[in-house]
Amino acid sequence: MIAQPAFKSVIGDFKFCETRAAPAAPAKKEKKKVEQPKKAEKKVEKKVEEEEEPKPAPKPKSMLDSLPPTSMPLDSWKRFYSNNETKPDAMEWLWKNFDADGYSFWKVEYKYNDELAMRFMTNNLISGFFNRLERARKYAFGCLLTLGEDNDNQIWGYFIVRGKVIPEEVTDAADFESFEWTAADHTDAKTKAEIEDCFAWEGPSLPRECYDGKVYK
Repeated sequence: MIAQPAFKSVIGDFKFCETRAAPAAPAKKEKKKVEQPKKAEKKVEKKVEEEEEPKPAPKPKSMLDSLPPTSMPLDSWKRFYSNNETKPDAMEWLWKNFDADGYSFWKVEYKYNDELAMRFMTNNLISGFFNRLERARKYAFGCLLTLGEDNDNQIWGYFIVRGKVIPEEVTDAADFESFEWTAADHTDAKTKAEIEDCFAWEGPSLPRECYDGKVYK
């Protein structure tokens, strides 16, 4: 029909489809993105606990530390005494270097000698007293001797102490009141001889024969 002149005059030449039309692709449906609820972030608070070590209590300052400097460090005397013969070497060193402005000598005697029994027990008593004098170790040196016999003995000796008075480091010791401390003049010949014999644990100036003793240094 389409080749008829009347039809052709209206629609013109007609061309048949040479290629089969492909079916239209179905429109893609957009998938809606489902937003997952965000997990609540756990805030981990790190507590930094700074454990401060307890600071040691400050040591009480000694009044003796504020004294004018001395020309005789006590440690020097202690070392020389320990490493040399007491007489004559150590005593010669002491008299040559002793600082009379910075130190003083004290005679020390036990108040209750009549209560002492066995000599070894008396010597142990001296050791206990020295243990309780720990605070004074930096500022003092001394010898206490056990003199006499069992059931008839005494404690006697001499100390060198920093300063001109007995310091708190000594008076604070529990057994201090059991001893008599008497200031001694080292320039006196008798006293000087006693100090030398005391530090040597032997000699004619000792009140009685020396059984044993202890050195505080």
